[in-house]
Amino acid sequence: MKPMREALTKNALRLLFKPVMRPEVPIGVQRAWVQALTLINLPAPGIDSEYGLFGGVPCEILLPKQAPRRTIVFLHGGAYVLGSPATHRAITSFLAADAQARVIVPDYRLAPEHPWPAALEDAVATFKEVSARFGPTALSGDSAGGGLALSCAQASRDQGAQLPEALLLISPWADMSNSQPSHVERAQREPMLRGDWSRFSMKAFVNGQGAPEDPRWSPLFAEMRGLPPTRIHVGSEEILHDDAVALEAAMRNAGVTASLRVFDGLWHDFHMHARLLPRAREGVQDLAAFLDEAASTA
Repeated sequence: MKPMREALTKNALRLLFKPVMRPEVPIGVQRAWVQALTLINLPAPGIDSEYGLFGGVPCEILLPKQAPRRTIVFLHGGAYVLGSPATHRAITSFLAADAQARVIVPDYRLAPEHPWPAALEDAVATFKEVSARFGPTALSGDSAGGGLALSCAQASRDQGAQLPEALLLISPWADMSNSQPSHVERAQREPMLRGDWSRFSMKAFVNGQGAPEDPRWSPLFAEMRGLPPTRIHVGSEEILHDDAVALEAAMRNAGVTASLRVFDGLWHDFHMHARLLPRAREGVQDLAAFLDEAASTA
């Protein structure tokens, strides 16, 4: 039953998601389609939600029934042009449940209306106020949100501000040059992402301000030293596979405690299906367990 569910979900993404995520489709249509597909990925039961401002940024706050033991700021994916707290509740709600955490999801500004550095400014402002208000705070994100979480941690370090308790990165897009071999080798195996769409999104986000590999928005090429313990997840089928491998190596070479888990046969951002697929739920539980471990050794 498990392999059948995974195969059906993978085929559904190939049919319903990937064809819409291409440069010819207007961004407004893409945003509406992603919002509609959110209905397929049900959130965890028993999680309360409320709204608030942190650092002047509107945020969704997800709360477990029990008193939260810790706090996580989660930065949603969407290639910097799509997504919202609502589109990612299937991840954030399960993270709140499994980590027994207060999960705060900023509705950061998107390109092309708001190119770099708008998203980073919002992420840094949110994390700064959340950590000041609630104490030690982990930083997480998926896809572009994973790259943004890494950039946020690097910016916090460079500003001498509070560092995240840990980094929890799901399929992070940390290299906007898209030059790793898996971008070509896994292009047909990947059921979600298209190379032409990611290049389109990169151009919208960078907006002519520099080269794709500039460390300001490709944090794989920025300084890694001094970053907190980091857990990276990636699927074996995704075009960002080699990016995750390169990121773990760069962090380890800089003396950062970093570990990578590759989920065989799974695809980009599979954690979105935590309510449907046991291995997706296992992925979220692994992040929660890593956060427990990082907190205990801090």
